[in-house]
Amino acid sequence: MSFKANHPRCRRREGGSIGTSKGVWAGLLRVAGAAVLLILAGCVSQAVITEAERSAVNAGDKAVVLLNVQCTTDGQPQEAFIQPTFTREPLFLFGVGTFETVGEPRIAAHRYLSEETRRAGWIYFTLSPGVYYLAVLGPDSSVISSAGALDSQKYLRDAPRWRIDVPEKARLIYVGTLQTAGKSHGELLFGGEIIRPDGGNEVSLRNDQRLARDILSEHFQGAGEMQTILMKRWHRGDPVIIRSQKQDSAR
Repeated sequence: MSFKANHPRCRRREGGSIGTSKGVWAGLLRVAGAAVLLILAGCVSQAVITEAERSAVNAGDKAVVLLNVQCTTDGQPQEAFIQPTFTREPLFLFGVGTFETVGEPRIAAHRYLSEETRRAGWIYFTLSPGVYYLAVLGPDSSVISSAGALDSQKYLRDAPRWRIDVPEKARLIYVGTLQTAGKSHGELLFGGEIIRPDGGNEVSLRNDQRLARDILSEHFQGAGEMQTILMKRWHRGDPVIIRSQKQDSAR
């Protein structure tokens, strides 16, 4: 997995100079382009599940697929899903490949059940029965602006992927906890920390099903038992298995 380390916003401070005005404007334009990309793609934080989604889950037409992401920076705990500001961008970007996209990932929104679960690294997707491929980029402080400046789909296509299986009539699914690590590489022009993936630490998956069960039972009372179906690492060259969705459970 490769990341653009020479993005205009990622220049370090040297002797108090911030480079040419042309370079600064180019960096600002790329950030603006990334913001537009996020708005158009719907990749914004939404802390409350909609009533339509809740009804679809209760009917068994869709499942809440819960994932936890744990992160460290320089060996110290790092909040995976930080609140974005002008100087801090999200550290993770997700894409979901479906039957319609033949497994190729498309940008997916960051969805949280509550502020508490966001801070603890829990993110969820609502998915109809089928087979999906989850692309995960991060931790990387330039992951969003790079996706906006480059071809976002090609950027996601090269990301590590995990296969997610959603069986018929499943309502609540926990797919695992990703353990990730980053390293600090100085500061951005406007003071934000530059974080890149720690190449010496392989991303791993662990099982925190008890924690997941407590969270889902709190937010979805009466939706039934949670299923633990750990996602599986997909490597380039592995077969892509896709399954069409029933008409009544399609998005």
